[in-house]
Amino acid sequence: MKDRLLRGEENLYLDYMMRGSVRLAKGFYDPAIHDFNEALKLKPDLLDAYHIRGVAYRKKGEVDKAIEDFDTTIDRKPDFAEAYYNRGVAYAHKAQIEKAMADYNTSIDLKPSLSLAYYQRGIVYHDRGEVDKAIEDYSTAIKHRYNFVEAYNRRGLAHRDKGEFNQAIKDFSKAIEHGPKLAEAYHNRGETHAVKGDYDFAIDDYNQAISRKSDFAEAYYSRGQAYFRQNDFDTAIQDFQEVIRLKPEFTDPYMALGTVYEVRGEHSEALENYTKVIELKPGDASVYTNRGHAYCRQGNLELAIKDYNKALELDPSHGGAYVGLGSAFSEKGDLERAIQYYNKAIELEPNHPVAYYNRGSTYNKKGEADKAIADYTKVIALQPLIKEAHYVLAEVYMQVENWSEAKLNLMLARTLGVEITGLFNKKYGSVANFEQGTGIQLPTDIGSLLTP
Repeated sequence: MKDRLLRGEENLYLDYMMRGSVRLAKGFYDPAIHDFNEALKLKPDLLDAYHIRGVAYRKKGEVDKAIEDFDTTIDRKPDFAEAYYNRGVAYAHKAQIEKAMADYNTSIDLKPSLSLAYYQRGIVYHDRGEVDKAIEDYSTAIKHRYNFVEAYNRRGLAHRDKGEFNQAIKDFSKAIEHGPKLAEAYHNRGETHAVKGDYDFAIDDYNQAISRKSDFAEAYYSRGQAYFRQNDFDTAIQDFQEVIRLKPEFTDPYMALGTVYEVRGEHSEALENYTKVIELKPGDASVYTNRGHAYCRQGNLELAIKDYNKALELDPSHGGAYVGLGSAFSEKGDLERAIQYYNKAIELEPNHPVAYYNRGSTYNKKGEADKAIADYTKVIALQPLIKEAHYVLAEVYMQVENWSEAKLNLMLARTLGVEITGLFNKKYGSVANFEQGTGIQLPTDIGSLLTP
């Protein structure tokens, strides 16, 4: 810089521009802005200085100053496509989406090959739920820049939103191919494998994401969910606890821990975690419902009912809370009231399988076999892979001596992995005990299905 001063200042502005650009690339925004200011003192009509200073202001978070610089640039050069694009990004930061879209459109009109403008416009379309338009823009961005990592990643998310999981995985893989350090692409591919039920592949991707970004809380959380679905509860708990360490204010891992502990029958630990969620997020109806379930399983019905009512106070349309109330009153022996609550849950959520299942069980307790059969049949229609529904339906058919349907559902339950003999003998002790207690003689083929 001193050498330039000795030779005169006619080109000194270029040194400031070069140094400012380097500082901007390294994230040193204030020094970069200082250099662009100095360049403008030496050459006040230097449009590039206004434009690039605007970028520095935007990245620093001083969005209004950025827009002023982009305005100046555009006023002096109305066909400067990149200035419209950058002003659009600034408007998007201010949530002025229509202005952002107008600028993206103008930048594309002026420079149809400006891939970043298509990418940013795609994000707006995606956020609006216009997924096909988003995919089209991400694709155009990739057409103009074949190794556009972020565009592949975002297009993968759009395909996943459409349920096009294999195409989504291809896009995330492309993002990884061109940007192997992008932890988010591994995480997103893992999420897509998890949606498909391919948990081993998902866990591999979460591991890759975490190896590239050790504080990636969302990846730990997703990996914990995958381990949970593989019934590896100890490892799931470790991952959820790591999320809490990284993001103590994040409620999802506490909720997940509550679920894991409930499945393990550790109700006190479940209650502790649900209570922590309530401390952090007291307006969430679902956590009161979950804590109510834990109280119910613990046998503390009054506290369960109190939590279900609190959930309904927060969200009167929360079907799960009515299901919980039905379960609590069923346990208390008030079957009529239980059915009223299940009816309300079904009225609010006509496809709520647990409400039908529990109402069917309550009708069965009341000896109303036809209504129980109708409810269990509805459960199977809604979710054919609810294994236990086939078994309990078979039980009701045995009570009404409909042997063909009883046998069919017993075999379906067994095919789905239900230990039908274990469940039957846990309840009745043996075929002989069932026959003696009910006065019903089981056919030989059904008796053999239920004999160890």
